[in-house]
Order: sequence, then structure tokens, then C-alpha cells
Amino acid sequence: MKRVIALIWVISACLGATAALAQSSAPLTASAESKPAFKPNGPVTIVVPYSPGGGTDQVGRLIAKALAAMWGQTVIVDNRTGGNGSVGAIQVARAAPDGHTMVLAVSGIAINAHLMNLPYDTATAFAPVTAVAYPASTLIASPDLPANDLKELQALVKKEGPDKRTFASPDPGSRLTAERVFDVAGIKLLNVPYKGAASFVLDVSAGRVDLGISSVTSALSLLQSGKLKALGIMGTQRVGIMPNLKTFKEQGFDGLEDNSWYGLFAPAGTPPAVVKAIQTDIVTALNTPEIKAKLAEMGALAGGDTPEAFNARFQRDLKESGETIKRIGMKAE
Repeated sequence: MKRVIALIWVISACLGATAALAQSSAPLTASAESKPAFKPNGPVTIVVPYSPGGGTDQVGRLIAKALAAMWGQTVIVDNRTGGNGSVGAIQVARAAPDGHTMVLAVSGIAINAHLMNLPYDTATAFAPVTAVAYPASTLIASPDLPANDLKELQALVKKEGPDKRTFASPDPGSRLTAERVFDVAGIKLLNVPYKGAASFVLDVSAGRVDLGISSVTSALSLLQSGKLKALGIMGTQRVGIMPNLKTFKEQGFDGLEDNSWYGLFAPAGTPPAVVKAIQTDIVTALNTPEIKAKLAEMGALAGGDTPEAFNARFQRDLKESGETIKRIGMKAE
């Protein structure tokens, strides 16, 4: 298997809902002037199944603001936390298939299908619209770790032996990503589960655990201050906020070219013409200088894939995450 799902964002432990208007008094000019392909007849809700302030929420509010300006309608970001994102996904799976309710999910929606007893079939419950953005995942390490890139880590672990070094995982997605990196490098480390991203990043910085997978954004301040170091990045290109950080491919490791995604899904049964119209408008929004700059600041690449291309990626991720979960014997925590 050459690819696996990466999920790097915070998982909420509680249920709740927070709704906030995404429309702004200073809308994005380029989007507002563009003729929309989709014409909603009332407010549109984008469910973000994670807590306010996280990466998914930031991307959701960014795209909602642009769509509100373009559509001339209120676009609401509704945070529905819980169940590793499944609470919000369930809400949208049961919503009217008319384009007025969607979920901005992360790659973990594919992982949930194999670890949770869900009231829907993940493969068929949604109409994938597009990947809005691709966040870059990086392998972070304690500053005291005697390795500065994946090649040096590979040599270190092979010298010391398996399971001598530890890696933190705050959620199933980040664990699967880390396991894939270590598989490609031919090394084995001991997994240490964590309940939240913030605590594990601080523990890696303090040297209580050696390594972990994180988004560039989540670890940026500690990386810039020298309290963390990065051993490499997923994907095929570097990110502007850390231009000297090499991809794993540049280091000679193939099979780590796929980043995770923030993907927009409508309920199954949404007319294909509606799905395509929303995707078209999102591409228009992603091409505005404002959104390009914001995504760059987050260490993310703009998406905009066609519904067909995004569905193909989604179905592949479903299959490959299931294979990896079975192989490593992962269970729901």
C-alpha cells in the first residue's frame, strides 16, 4: 500500500453546538463580483464537526465568508463537535439534499468508517463536492532527538532497535500518518496515545515523547522558536511559511506524497448539477488573492478538485485506511 490517510486536527471529547454567522461587513471583493453558479434560496449551513478555532473551523469560516459574498445569502458555520467528527457528519447525512446543508470534514471521516458503529454507510451517505484545501503534515521532534531528518531518524532507530523511540498520536488519523511514515522508512516506534493535540505537541517539545505528526500551523510557533524541530513534510512541495523544510520525497522516500484534506460534502441525493455549481463557486473563491494568502499562512494548499476527482480520492482513502487499520490492529479508543 502506497498511501494512507492523514488526520492531524484536534478531536473534541464533548458534544455541543456553536453557530456563528460567517457573513462579513467587508466581504471578499473578487468573490462578490463573480457571478455565482449556485443560487441558494435561503441561508446555507456549513457544519464543522470540530471545535471553534481549529484548522477545520478556520478554513470553514474562510470559505463561508467568500460564499456569502458571492451568493448574497447568509452562510452559517455550525460547530457540531463529538465522536471524532461523526456527530456533525450524521447531521448532514440526514439533511435535505438541496445544497443548503453541507459538512466540512477532514480525512478522518474515512477512518471513522472502520473504527465506529455509524448509522450510515460512509461510502454512500454523502455527495463529495470538493477538497477545499490540503493541509501540510509534518513529523515533529524534540529538539534533543539526535536526528534532524527522516534519514537520520531511520539510522538512529535501526541502530537502537525497534520500540525504543516513542511517537504521540492524539487521534486515529495522526497515528495512521505516522505509521505510514515509519513503514516507508522501515522502522518501528512505540505509539503513545494522547487525548488532544495541544498536550502532545508540548510533550514532544519537552522531550517526554520523541516524535509526533502535526500540522505545520499547529506547531509553527514552537518550530520557529526552536522548541521543536521538523524532520520533514508530507506532499510534493514545500510550504511558504517554512521554505527550508524538505518534503519526505526530497529526502528520498517515495509513497508519502499525499497530504490530508479539508473536504466539503453534501448529503447523498443532492442533484449533480447542484454539487457541480457549488464546486465551481468554491474554485472561484479559492482563486481570490485573499484566500490564497490565508491558506498559505496556514501552511495549506488550495483544493478545488472536481466532484468526480474528489470522490475518487475519498473512496480510495476509505479503502486504504481500512487496510492499514486492519494491518496494525488499531481499535477505537
